[in-house]
Amino acid sequence: MPTCIDSSRYLKLIKLTLLAALSVLCCSSAFAQIVITEIQPIKFPTVLQNSGTSSTVVVNWKGGIGNSTNATLLDDDYYQGRYFITSDTSDPITINFVSLNNEPLIQIKNIKIRYKNTTYKTFPAMGLDNPGVDGEYIEIGAKVVANKKSSQGAKYPQYTLSVNEQ
Repeated sequence: MPTCIDSSRYLKLIKLTLLAALSVLCCSSAFAQIVITEIQPIKFPTVLQNSGTSSTVVVNWKGGIGNSTNATLLDDDYYQGRYFITSDTSDPITINFVSLNNEPLIQIKNIKIRYKNTTYKTFPAMGLDNPGVDGEYIEIGAKVVANKKSSQGAKYPQYTLSVNEQ
């Protein structure tokens, strides 16, 4: 027995399918995407805490120890923070750095970020050239200060680095 298809229902189904496909094409939003790849977070060396005064260690954006370091280094295991960023647009970007203050009496200060041959010291740094699809590196240096009343032991001060398109 032959099957009968109601042509009006079939046309209505085709119209609804086409309408749904067109609404997806016409009304879908495109979102720009920035990708941040952590190569290495900033790492401070192990130090001997000063007696009676705050202990300061500076790791600059080049990965060296800064002149205002006043604590005795116990190892040479330190390096600058390094990140690789890419973007799928050409919109200007903002780079922001925030210390999370997760260690009592320990502070991350004097943050310096190197991006596209320029060093930034205040954040957020806005209106920066976009890294594009080929990407650019960000290097981070900072000073960490342990208050003289801070406890002994390993400390892991944390931070957030964010990059947004404007």
